[in-house]
Amino acid sequence: MKAIFIVLAVVALGIYLLVRLQPSAPGAVTPTGAIEQPVADAVVARDTRGDGNARDSSRERVNQLALEIERALVAADPQQRETAFTYLLPELLHDDPGHVVQMVALQEPGETRDALRNEVTRQWITLDRAAALAWLQSLDNDTERRESATIAVRTLATRSPPEAIAVADQFGIGRDDGTVAHIFQIWEAEDPAAAKRWLESVPAGKRPIP
Repeated sequence: MKAIFIVLAVVALGIYLLVRLQPSAPGAVTPTGAIEQPVADAVVARDTRGDGNARDSSRERVNQLALEIERALVAADPQQRETAFTYLLPELLHDDPGHVVQMVALQEPGETRDALRNEVTRQWITLDRAAALAWLQSLDNDTERRESATIAVRTLATRSPPEAIAVADQFGIGRDDGTVAHIFQIWEAEDPAAAKRWLESVPAGKRPIP
């Protein structure tokens, strides 16, 4: 009887050792890289699509703004045009000034084109003076160029008299009709010290007053 117990114990021990020492089934452990790389790829792909969607959305907004401004220009309602100039044009100028330039160029000569061009000048000269002046210089029609340059000078006069006078001289306007002298006189009345310092720095031939 004792021999039977010994045999059973040996068999049980052998089974236990066999189970413990058996190697794990292939594929039971998943390498870290096998899951990390596809996740990274998915994140990159999602970000790329997001950028594309943002660009599409921005372009759609620009087109929408341009369309609404065009509608306001051809409408008979002055209030609709004023609303477009006040709320829509500034956004379009900020987001895509090139689109605004194209819009002006495509307008037929006349009151609508003049109104749009002058309003663009009035707003753009305060947002980006260099870009606005470059655009004005590029206008082929001398009458349009001088008219809008005058708008630019008047707009700048309330903000920076020296810049307004410089723009007037750049376009050859404002000296003969007394505009430049008037700008300086108002500035001198409001800020005598600053006006005097500026006047003393300007060559005699460039001064707005004799």
